[in-house]
Amino acid sequence: MQQSKFNTKLLSAMIIFLILIAVTAPAIAQDDSKFTHTVYYDIGGKISINRQLGHPCTTGAVKRQSINGYGELTKAETVKIARNIMTVDEVLDWKVPTDALGNLSVVTTLNLCNRPMSVVAEVYQIDDDHELKVGDIINTYHPLVVDGTIKVAAYTDQLWATSITTDPGNMGGFHQEFFAAYGPGPYEKLYGAEDEWGKTIYYEPEYMWEYREGVSYLDRDHKTKGYKRGDYYVGNYFNIEQYAYTTSGSMRRYISMSSPFENTMLEQELNVIGSAEVREAFDLHNLKGGPKAITLAWYELF
Repeated sequence: MQQSKFNTKLLSAMIIFLILIAVTAPAIAQDDSKFTHTVYYDIGGKISINRQLGHPCTTGAVKRQSINGYGELTKAETVKIARNIMTVDEVLDWKVPTDALGNLSVVTTLNLCNRPMSVVAEVYQIDDDHELKVGDIINTYHPLVVDGTIKVAAYTDQLWATSITTDPGNMGGFHQEFFAAYGPGPYEKLYGAEDEWGKTIYYEPEYMWEYREGVSYLDRDHKTKGYKRGDYYVGNYFNIEQYAYTTSGSMRRYISMSSPFENTMLEQELNVIGSAEVREAFDLHNLKGGPKAITLAWYELF
């Protein structure tokens, strides 16, 4: 009897807690509009699908997917997008009948919006005794880089791409879940940013991050001492878990990622003809969000 009363009280407390989360969460992100899309396919025959999610200036990442060929396919995908942030959960499986007229190909690319490490592209003379050489790593957010005085090149492509082709009589699959966030930084505030039509975009300070004033040079890149974030700054990160396979065919993977805050990078190329199965997880965490930032967590749907 005592145990039953305890369980009832515990259940009541949990329900109250969930209700409080559901009630208070919209107030946290009430100024943010959200885009949600859920789709399920169960199709077969000759298939052609071309799909794009996101925009490089506004959603943290751009996902492009092309599916072409012959087979039987199921696909379930849920997408949530808000200002400077996107999350995608996708499960895609297929099989190609033995008597199919051809194979089935699935190509998926993720282009991140967050900036990569930068390297000097042209010799720059600092003073009589010092110069920057081509290939030297330089802070992406250095003022002379931002205003174009020092010419730089991107060190990585900020690209995560997978291509799978499955032969007749075989199966394949592609499952992934990822979060991508890229809030604007001090360069937009100082110089403005341009959209694809050449118009200047201006950002409200509460949605941005910037360097703290009066911080010493040694602490400028310190994640807690050197930066300050607006209340609604979404953060700067990319997290992904991905599983891809084919029982026979080909698989190509290309990964090119870096962090300008830590000067760390990952580059990877994979090419397989035959059978392939790959599980991979990756976390690029540059800056966390502000205290009122939208996170696209499950409770924010209420």
